[in-house]
Order: sequence, then C-alpha cells, then structure tokens
Amino acid sequence: MPSAFMPNTGMGSTIMKAVLPVVLIGAVLSVAVAATPADAARRKKTRTLTAAPPGATAAQPPADRFLACDVRVRDYLREGGAVILATKIEVDDARLQLNIHHEYGEAGKSARKYLRGETEEEMRKSLRAILDEYAAAAKAAADNRAWYVIVPRKVMPDARPDSRDSSGETTGPWTAIVLADVEGRCRPVAFYQSVDRNKLDPELNKKLDEDQ
Repeated sequence: MPSAFMPNTGMGSTIMKAVLPVVLIGAVLSVAVAATPADAARRKKTRTLTAAPPGATAAQPPADRFLACDVRVRDYLREGGAVILATKIEVDDARLQLNIHHEYGEAGKSARKYLRGETEEEMRKSLRAILDEYAAAAKAAADNRAWYVIVPRKVMPDARPDSRDSSGETTGPWTAIVLADVEGRCRPVAFYQSVDRNKLDPELNKKLDEDQ
C-alpha cells in the first residue's frame, strides 16, 4: 500500500503534461498580442517603401532651351526673325541703357529708360527698380539665360512708353528685343527700335533670310 506521504509521480507527470501546453499557448498568444502594433507598423512601412522607393521621382519633361522664355521667344518669331544667345550685358548706369553682346558680335546700345515719378523720391524709386532690373539682366546673360531676338517690326510695337530710342531710326523693317530668364520668369530687358542689317554678321543675316 503506498504511503500517504509518498508523491504519486505518475499522476503529477500527467498533470504537468496537461498544463504545459496551456501555458505555452498562453505565452505565445501574449507575445503575438504584444507584437501586433509593431508588426503592423513594420508592414505599413514595408508597403510604403514598396510603393515609393527612396529616390524615386516623377518623370519631368526636359527643360526647354529658352527656359522661362520658351513661349515668348516663339511668339515673337511667329512672322520670321532670328534668336541668338546674348553672351554679355554691360550696364551704363548713367544713361540708363545696356550694351548687348551676342554670339555674332555686338548689338550696340539699347534704347534708354525714362525715370518715372513726379518727385525726386518717386524718381529715385524708379531708378533703383531699373538698376535692379539691369543687374539681374547682366547676371542672366553671364549664366546663358538671355536672348537677343530680331523680329519683323509688325510683330512688335514701334515705340515703348518707358524707353527712348538712342538712334532716332524707327522706320526699318526689323526691330529687336532682349529677353532674360530672371528667377524663372521671362523679362524683356532691352529694346532696339531699328536693326540695320548692313551692320550684322553675314551668318546672322543668313539666319534672317532663312526665316523669311
């Protein structure tokens, strides 16, 4: 007869075998519950990375060679003419005019600007605006972001209210404008009321003949 104080190892082993799976299942469930938020976050991050991998960007159209002046250059050339790169712009801050250099030589001095205003302070404000515009134009030319555009007179008005023609010639069939990309905006920075084709480089004259 087994003693009352002697443990029944068979029964204890059976109980332990029954309890152990329950304990293990509870532990696994606890870990699963605890890990669920982290796993969800990782899965969300993984889906995001898969949808938009690092460094991926939307395809951009190629930059136009006339940059911000893409539309205006072509609009001026609708009736013929020629466009060439303005390579250098010199500022005459006393006479308020520019001297434009381009791929085929020198365009000469542009029409002068008028100072606007009824008082000295108003005119001084106008002066600062013009000089700032000229400085921006000179920088644009240095960065290859300015263009000298020769167009038929019918495309562009003969007179500009804010400029003075330095040559006095306004009857020729050709006129010119200098456009510059200044901080992503196309700016007209100089006007030539008349272009004398006899003074143009032969290659530039050829360009004008090709577009007629």
